[in-house]
Amino acid sequence: MDRRTFLGAVGLAGTGVLTGPAVLAQSGGDGYDTIRVPQDQKTVQAGVDAAASGDLVLVAPGTYDESVSVTTPDITLRGRDRNGVVLDGGFQRQNGVEIEADGVAVENLTVRRYRRNAVYWSGVVGFRGSYLTAYNDGYYGIYAYDSRDGRFEYSYASGHPDAGFYLGRHHPYAAVVSDVVAEHNGMGYSGTSTGADLTIRDSLFRRNMTGIAPNTLDRADPPQRASRIVGNVVYGNDNRDAPSVAHTFPTFGTGIALWGGSDNLVEDNLVDNHENYGVVAHHNVVPPSGNVVRNNVVLDSGLADLALGTPAGAGNEFSGNQFADSRPPGIQEDASQGSERVSEVLNAQKRDVDDGEFPGGSYREQPEPGPQPTMRDPEVDPIPARKGASWGS
Repeated sequence: MDRRTFLGAVGLAGTGVLTGPAVLAQSGGDGYDTIRVPQDQKTVQAGVDAAASGDLVLVAPGTYDESVSVTTPDITLRGRDRNGVVLDGGFQRQNGVEIEADGVAVENLTVRRYRRNAVYWSGVVGFRGSYLTAYNDGYYGIYAYDSRDGRFEYSYASGHPDAGFYLGRHHPYAAVVSDVVAEHNGMGYSGTSTGADLTIRDSLFRRNMTGIAPNTLDRADPPQRASRIVGNVVYGNDNRDAPSVAHTFPTFGTGIALWGGSDNLVEDNLVDNHENYGVVAHHNVVPPSGNVVRNNVVLDSGLADLALGTPAGAGNEFSGNQFADSRPPGIQEDASQGSERVSEVLNAQKRDVDDGEFPGGSYREQPEPGPQPTMRDPEVDPIPARKGASWGS
């Protein structure tokens, strides 16, 4: 079975995270202390506060009704069992884990029911989230803002009004999102004003309002450009019962939306069963330009499998895709002009937002996920929180 067949089978029938071998890609060495919660410190926050740079905070199974703030660089916060170690916000606390220090990894635990974000890095160099479950939080799931040199992997995010996985507001970003599952979110992945050495790959995005959406939302930062979206399964992202916020709804019903994005590569993805468009490039703040959409299989889209709105910038290319129809017609022969009909549909959804009439369910009432694959050996040495360090091969 080749990779596409495997991803397709998981995307249409699977229920768990796309997993890889839990082996070290890089050794962190043994020059660290392990602080055990609750044996050494009673709370997760106390364990983090007791850690020095390089240390491992290892949390035993249990439900921890607390928020955690990390300000010490280069520590690893790890649960002993991904499904059994639960940080619970009770729909009262703001953020689950908030990190404002370089080189921090968060691994192998569940974060749920916070009013804002599940796991949140801000303004850091070096980050990693591995084997995380985030669900039914009030804004984002697994989130890095104004940061670079990091990785999200083997993780699951559902029930967030904005994005399950988000990387934003920095360019170049130098990051990888791989082997993740996002469902029941406003967007599966969102990347605002970011790109360059940024890859979203080998992951499953299903039953969100929008699947994958690199985007430009305003002129505060340079436009979004140069992300790679490769080898993903993107299925059925037209879920009107998913939670949403105003700026996520305009791309509703689309698998991959290049929303004011430029110089992106969309390659070797399976994009199936969307109410509006399979893959669309559209003006938002700036026109889409220089995007390459090639060698994808795009099926069963309600309006068009491949689409380009107007006004369109120069250099967009659609080639080698398997699809049924496109707007404008003949998009693989000539993508120099966009389709007014595509823009009419998406602009109508923008007007719904302006009128306050867009759909969306409560983040508190989204389906709870089943058990997710946990780390094989939670006692293993830490590895760095960097883009190049992974628990996969």
